[in-house]
Amino acid sequence: MRRVLAFVLMLVVAGVAEGQARRGSLVVMIVSKRADYVVIGAESRTLDVSNHTFEDRSCKIISLGGDTLFYETGNAAIGVKGGTSWSSEGAARIVYASSQKRDAGDLARAWATKALRWFGSLPRQTVARAAVPPHGSLVVGGFINFDEKRALSIHAGEISFDSVKGTLVDRRSSVAPGDIGVAGIAQDMVKEFFLEKSERAVRAFGPGGTVGRVGVDAERDAALVRKAIQFAMDNAVGEDRRALGGDIDIAIIRNDRRIEWVSRKPWCSQQDGKRTESGVE
Repeated sequence: MRRVLAFVLMLVVAGVAEGQARRGSLVVMIVSKRADYVVIGAESRTLDVSNHTFEDRSCKIISLGGDTLFYETGNAAIGVKGGTSWSSEGAARIVYASSQKRDAGDLARAWATKALRWFGSLPRQTVARAAVPPHGSLVVGGFINFDEKRALSIHAGEISFDSVKGTLVDRRSSVAPGDIGVAGIAQDMVKEFFLEKSERAVRAFGPGGTVGRVGVDAERDAALVRKAIQFAMDNAVGEDRRALGGDIDIAIIRNDRRIEWVSRKPWCSQQDGKRTESGVE
């Protein structure tokens, strides 16, 4: 049975920092069985915790240098009045620009180091309020690329807070060939869809079922990623439903290091070449 890897998304946080906090929500990926491509998709809603509003314009997947994909959930950005702000994408641009090998594992480690440094500068009570059970997750950032020999590299860092020890924890993860990766909320909806646990999931998946259909064809997987995210948007309940919405961006990265955008909001391409934010050190 395929493994569905899930990362916990921070949903509602009060007092993370003095300023505006924005959070992402759901990212889904399929890694091909032959490890020659990855399909990844995300919806567009971002919650503004400070005034309890949302917008459906967020770009949760960006291209770095035209050969690497970065995705994020959790604390996408936190503005701090009179202090250093946090931006997951800004930190990703910094570590990519300063990297020579551009290995996804090295990039994830460098990104996580910046996240640890930033969250470590906050008062422990503030971090504790920001952490969400069961793992106290704060932020997730992942990198996907292929090297010159066409070897796939997928690595993500998750920074969380251990409430017992009062310390920050750096967890690393990856997604194996043929597996499905999920970052964010409503992961139960994504599992229900791919495992066809209900009649509604079977209807949403379409004819033929899951057997032999995942991880063998990039275009088909792109359609399945879209269906999975839409299924979560349509069927999530409570706070999860409120936190999901907007258009679905989908990208395919192949072992020739080419990135193809199956669908993307027009303004998101501007995020690829955006200059590095000075607020992230």
